[in-house]
Amino acid sequence: MQIGAIFFIFIASGLFICTSSNAQLRLGNVNGEINFREGPGNNFKVLHTIDKSNLLVVLPGEARNGYIEAFDIETSSRGYVYESLIRITDTLKFSRQNFFEKTAETATGSVEIELINSTSRSLYVWINKFSYDILPYEKRVLIMDDEDIVYFSSAPGLFPVFGKEVLQKGNTYVWKFSQ
Repeated sequence: MQIGAIFFIFIASGLFICTSSNAQLRLGNVNGEINFREGPGNNFKVLHTIDKSNLLVVLPGEARNGYIEAFDIETSSRGYVYESLIRITDTLKFSRQNFFEKTAETATGSVEIELINSTSRSLYVWINKFSYDILPYEKRVLIMDDEDIVYFSSAPGLFPVFGKEVLQKGNTYVWKFSQ
């Protein structure tokens, strides 16, 4: 589980600066083996089995049918796990980052975010409780009413990125992912 070890080294090294924010990521693992499902319930397809070596990022949100949404760092996949089977090992608050570059003003009064994936890998991006799967070389435009942007992203073999930024309404921002 090399990616999880790198993830913890990153946090322990002080490169992650905590601030006071209500949005939180929780890190956890399991004591045995459990199913990692496509949706919140026993009737959903089992994507794979996870064990205590898998580091999970539990995404903010309420449990549905006893299941919580999580991101498995080892496999770089998003799915659902039964909440009572997860052992939370740490809670991290988002820090302010500068991944979004202001590129233009808009007439709409909203916040426009262009997600540009210039890599050969599919990306998982979570922004303000909404999940997006961005295909290789895809460009996606999001229109948001929120100025406070909380995000998490990852791709197979790449280090997860997460943080918080305050964007101004009436502007377009670009978040470009490159290799």
